[in-house]
Amino acid sequence: MSIDVNVLPGETLTVLSPTATKYGGAGYPLATRPVALDTLTVGLLWNGKANGDVALRTAGEILTERHKGLKTRFYSGSIPCAPALLEQVAAECDVVIACTADCGGCASWTAHDSIQLERKGVPTVIIASAGYEDVVEASARAFSLPSVPYVVVPRVFNHLEPDKAAAQVKPVIDEVIRHLLVDDDEGGAPDAGQEAGNARPATLAFQAAGEESALERFNQDFLERDWSDGYPIWPPTQRRVDALLEAVDGEPDDVVCYLPPGNGEATVAKVAVNAAMAGCLPAEMPVVMAALRALSKMGPMTRQSLMSTSAHAPLVVVNGPIARELGINGGRGCVGPGRQNKVNLRIGRAIVFCLKNLGAWYPGIMDMDTIGTTRKNIVVVAENEEESPWEPFHVSKGFLPDDNTVTAFFTNGEWDIAIQGGHESAQRLAESIASFSGGNNHGGYFSNVRGGEVNVSTLGRLLFLAPPHAVPLKEGGFSKRALANYMFQQAQEPIARLIAPLRTLHDSGKIKPEWEWLFQLSDTEARRMTLPVLERAENYHIVVVGSVRAKDLLMPTRCMPWTEKITAKPA
Repeated sequence: MSIDVNVLPGETLTVLSPTATKYGGAGYPLATRPVALDTLTVGLLWNGKANGDVALRTAGEILTERHKGLKTRFYSGSIPCAPALLEQVAAECDVVIACTADCGGCASWTAHDSIQLERKGVPTVIIASAGYEDVVEASARAFSLPSVPYVVVPRVFNHLEPDKAAAQVKPVIDEVIRHLLVDDDEGGAPDAGQEAGNARPATLAFQAAGEESALERFNQDFLERDWSDGYPIWPPTQRRVDALLEAVDGEPDDVVCYLPPGNGEATVAKVAVNAAMAGCLPAEMPVVMAALRALSKMGPMTRQSLMSTSAHAPLVVVNGPIARELGINGGRGCVGPGRQNKVNLRIGRAIVFCLKNLGAWYPGIMDMDTIGTTRKNIVVVAENEEESPWEPFHVSKGFLPDDNTVTAFFTNGEWDIAIQGGHESAQRLAESIASFSGGNNHGGYFSNVRGGEVNVSTLGRLLFLAPPHAVPLKEGGFSKRALANYMFQQAQEPIARLIAPLRTLHDSGKIKPEWEWLFQLSDTEARRMTLPVLERAENYHIVVVGSVRAKDLLMPTRCMPWTEKITAKPA
């Protein structure tokens, strides 16, 4: 299939489509609906988000008043809900109402949990806030359901007082009932590859009066479809894509991975199309593919981080001889624009395009970031192994020095470490660096709102340490691991500061039982006593990058990193 765009006499530019042809696995039908709600048990499944419990209890009260013999059961879950809880809900309830869907990750996980219940034969409807309809529908596609029933309330529950949260549920109750009773498996969710409102042709042809005009039309069309990053892109012609495929050990239709957040099928050919758009050279293709495999293996928090309303972004570190062979910068100015980073930037753009066009990581669809961050122009760097006094990062993960690897991180901020003054002893230098490693961290390890498969202990820190600091630290007796342990020990904050953003979660019963004592302390005790910001020293990661001047960069991280070996076609 092909599409002619803006047909005019003259030059024709034919390019390949960058979008996935398949999202999720084989489709599942919705559960069979009952003919009436009388005498049934309605489950009220709350994921822990503020005022979702208020909304559900309000819905339950109305249904109980309207339907003779109807009973409700309230379940306090998490994001996502634990499989054991979903089994319990399915065993005890005839139908379910789930709430809430009012942030990127929670909306998608609510859809996931609802789909799990539908597969268990339990009709389920979601209460979603306006602005999150697309993410619910795209998640249905990602999790292989043709549609997922939901109703929409006008405002985000988290922003409302409880009485207003309850009030906005009442007008949608009739729609809730309709979704629970009527077979709603019609139409289906929009294809995750069509989220910009476009079909998915195999090729697109752009005709114009001249070559330059055709190129401009191609760029404008891809931009309008949201297939690019806003900058000019290279046309993924068959010739360019074929050249990239020559560097890959695999057939074009081989599946590299299923790429989050939309679970799109990333074939070798489709990765090559997106890499061609970024201007990648054939030798860079194996790095792009390894980075995608790493992102696909990081676990459920990868999906949460990609879809969050917070400013989380992937970051990729390359280790091994391939970094030097390709010219991936890990020295001076390795994060940012410029000629010195041309390879870094090409690979980073290719990853962005693949996440968007194969993983459906489109803003407002499955990337629900409120403000955003420049870090979503994905950073790719090499570790500066030549100037590092320590073993490379990938060696600390069990790989051989000559192995080529990528390591994927998820960052959610950055702090410049600028230590004033001249030379310091290794101990004082470690103290200075460690002084930056505190701060709050999304509720730390005290809350259980991130439940099910998601482990909140994955919150961490990534330190980009410049060689002029790494060398004296090594000479003073610090290994990478010793420095990480020291940063963990020094990163203590008053309990009052750590629990300040968790008061509402505590009131909702979303604090782990072993940390309940924190909230029983007096104000004086809570200000005096301290605890580590992170749960484990292993969650501090150190990579030597930069050169010449001793300036470091510290980034909070959202997931535990994943290191993947780079495999290339044999010469």
